[in-house]
Amino acid sequence: MKRTLLTVALVTGATAFAFQPSMAGTPWFWAGIGVPYAFLAGLSLYKLWDEGTLADVLTPRWGDFSLGFVTGALLLFASWAARALLAPAGSTRLGWLFQIYAQIGDPDVVQRSIVFTTVLLAIVTCEELVWRSMVLDELSERFGSRRAWPLAAILYAVAAAPTLYTLRDPSAGWNPLLVTAALGCGIVWTFIASIKRRIPPVIIAHGVFTYFSLVQFRWPSMQ
Repeated sequence: MKRTLLTVALVTGATAFAFQPSMAGTPWFWAGIGVPYAFLAGLSLYKLWDEGTLADVLTPRWGDFSLGFVTGALLLFASWAARALLAPAGSTRLGWLFQIYAQIGDPDVVQRSIVFTTVLLAIVTCEELVWRSMVLDELSERFGSRRAWPLAAILYAVAAAPTLYTLRDPSAGWNPLLVTAALGCGIVWTFIASIKRRIPPVIIAHGVFTYFSLVQFRWPSMQ
């Protein structure tokens, strides 16, 4: 459980740091998230190498892209539906959404920049190595696979909990959007990883969901 506890503590702290309003739209936001995840992903890769399972877990297989893309697309549509319920157009709760995108920066810049896109997808890959490989494996050893995957998904959402406060809106109050997304997506991604015992499909699903969630938003649109 040491790696799991380290992951929860480090990612929660990194989230609290990176999602401060003062970090909005700056390189420090990306570094605050990316550096801790790079370190934890290194631990995950070393664990896989030490156990001799690195190739088994990371080697893509036929059907991975289709499963990942379809899963990511379905989650994307589900997120739009959830967003319409939680933060409908014309509601003060729409401020939650603007707080998130203000933190990340202008989506057009990310879409046009190879560097930003590469960093975004690298962080996604690191997240999957950490949560859907290292953490899931450790929890499975301790609690069994049936209990491990929902517990891993819950911890993934817990690590996003600081955004409830840091991304709060003056009118709408505390912001539940990222925690809700982390829990919903985490359940799906962790379940797939638990069934497949590999992470290429969830890396693709996570990448599709995150990239298109970001670039489909346009300032000052409220759609």
